[in-house]
Amino acid sequence: MMQVSQHVYVETKYLGCNVGIIVTEQGPVLIDTPALPLDARDLKEQMRKLTARRIAYLIYTHEHFDHVIGSAYLTTKRIVAHQAAVSEIDYLKTNLPTEINHFLPDLYRQYKNVFDTVEIISPRLTFVKEMRLYAGDLTLELSFIGGHSPASIMVYVKEDRALFCGDIADVGMPFVTPYSRFDEWITALRRIEGMDIDRIIPGHGEVCGKEAVSAIRTYFETMRDRVRKLISSGAGKGQIVTDLNLDDVLPVPVSDLVKPQVQSAVAMMYDEILGEDDETEAT
Repeated sequence: MMQVSQHVYVETKYLGCNVGIIVTEQGPVLIDTPALPLDARDLKEQMRKLTARRIAYLIYTHEHFDHVIGSAYLTTKRIVAHQAAVSEIDYLKTNLPTEINHFLPDLYRQYKNVFDTVEIISPRLTFVKEMRLYAGDLTLELSFIGGHSPASIMVYVKEDRALFCGDIADVGMPFVTPYSRFDEWITALRRIEGMDIDRIIPGHGEVCGKEAVSAIRTYFETMRDRVRKLISSGAGKGQIVTDLNLDDVLPVPVSDLVKPQVQSAVAMMYDEILGEDDETEAT
């Protein structure tokens, strides 16, 4: 486990997402969860080395299964998330195997017994725009940012100038979902770039600085500009998805594995831009 700042620790090696520990006078505050029981036991052992207190809060940075799946291994109380996360997490309670098998079939087959029986715990505390948790000597500022998902939030540890941003700024290729919104995402990235922070803990990948955030924003903004230009020239969706080249602004090295992700994002960007145009015409 890596110490990021005076009170902030992160484990980036568990299956699934990064998991954070913020050590406060009230007890450890966890950010997201490991996916496997073995990793959850390791996390508990890491916490015992840092503090004798019980878990004060568990915060979900958003509603996707790789971030919430291990909650029952850790705590069923004082779980915090955005209000929009509740319905999706309730859905996962009965549909988790189906979801994992759809997105990660090999992983599902490997850990079928775990995913078929694990209990996911719904948040007990929710908010819409902002929430502050005063945890003894630390102030945790929770803010809705959206973009990656309808329930994406960030957690700012004010005294340590450290930020947990969930999947809004993963190190590597940003994972775009059918519910992602690019304009909202770009706004969130610009907001992070303007914050008073030293270290950023992404949902996936190694701890980084603002350069990783700027790389993703540049990728999205360039994609948006080029798609708009091609739409204006009369190009159709299929042609744009197939022909648009973004190799010069990719936040990861160019590879055959990355190409389908880029094309999926371009297709979504095309739909979002046309949706904005339709709304403009309607008004």
